Amino acid sequence: PEGGTIRVQLARRLLVVHDGQVSTFDTQVKDLRQALKDAGVILGQRDQVFLGMAKAPLHDVEISAPVLPGDPSIPILLQALRYPLRVFVRRAVPLQVREEGVNLVFFTTARTVERALREQGIPVYAQDRVYPGLDTRIVPGMQVFIERSRALTLEDGGRSFSLRTRAKTVAELLSERGLVLGEKDYVLPSLLAPIREGMHVAIMRVYEERYVEEIPIPFETRWEPDPEMEIDQHRVANWGHEGARRRQVLVRFENGREISRTVEAEWVVREPADRVIKYGTKIVIRELETPSGPVKYWRKLRMLATSYNAPTAGKPFDHPFYGITRIGWRARKGIIAVDPRVINLRQKMYVPGYGFGVAADTGSAIKWRRIDLCFDDDNLELWYRWVDVYLLLPVPDEKDIRWVIPNWPKEKG
Repeated sequence: PEGGTIRVQLARRLLVVHDGQVSTFDTQVKDLRQALKDAGVILGQRDQVFLGMAKAPLHDVEISAPVLPGDPSIPILLQALRYPLRVFVRRAVPLQVREEGVNLVFFTTARTVERALREQGIPVYAQDRVYPGLDTRIVPGMQVFIERSRALTLEDGGRSFSLRTRAKTVAELLSERGLVLGEKDYVLPSLLAPIREGMHVAIMRVYEERYVEEIPIPFETRWEPDPEMEIDQHRVANWGHEGARRRQVLVRFENGREISRTVEAEWVVREPADRVIKYGTKIVIRELETPSGPVKYWRKLRMLATSYNAPTAGKPFDHPFYGITRIGWRARKGIIAVDPRVINLRQKMYVPGYGFGVAADTGSAIKWRRIDLCFDDDNLELWYRWVDVYLLLPVPDEKDIRWVIPNWPKEKG
């Protein structure tokens, strides 16, 4: 009717690239999948459709009117025909992947082996071997073989690092890494051991060093009697000197750490010489003035004197040996405890400030140059002083005399 509105619904022209050919057709169907089906292009479940360069999700694509960027004076129909909607159909093809005896078959629209494996979540490491190569274009019925590398830890001379390898044995691994074993080097596990996932391979770098060390040989001290020298005097007749022994030692190192030492040879380069000390065995009888008159003695010793009585001797009052000395005498003033190695028991003695006594007792603390002066129960005097002790006549037999007495305890000067 005059003055009415005329509506024109134009068909959308599609340019479809599929199955190695290009098809052009017009459609008024808005659903892309249906439009392709109407044109005889049947899509498989895993096929992909691209609009231009963008991948199109078929479940959500609607064919819309074209955007006409041209001159408005050009008829709309001509512009629509000039700018068809470009649709690319990429067919999914089966791909078989074989990896260590396991076969996996899947459909893919990826162009290359690398992209197909990535889309399937199949990791490929740089050390893995893939045949055909990752950049190979996929064709229907293609088989891809993956030879896996194995992860391990390699330690070389104490330095450790992680790597992957396709080597079958430890020997192949070392060859692959360009690692050469020295004459004494070795590897754990052995060179013939097969490579396993996660294993630890350690190269032990071994070297040996030889050196000569000198070890001192200590000299001995020898005491010799001198009948011309008075008792308790001594002199060094020969100072002596150390000897020396040398030995050749082989030291083995593994990864810079010493493992073993072996003495290969040993010899004496200098013999030691003994130190010789002369001690006097001449006994001279002397006289000493005492408050009780002169006495004669044959030896004077410098000694540390302490004191005790029966109650302080360590035995309880009801003990059967309470107050009994080493030789069976009753403890009293005039009894002196001595070390029998220094002063013979029953030796008569004179101690200035104490008086006369007899060596008739011993004690666990009375060693070498120490004596213990006994007092009666009711007159104990506390002693702790160094004194000259005089051994009175008679002189004992030579075999019963201790000619050299250790200088202990020492008097502080």
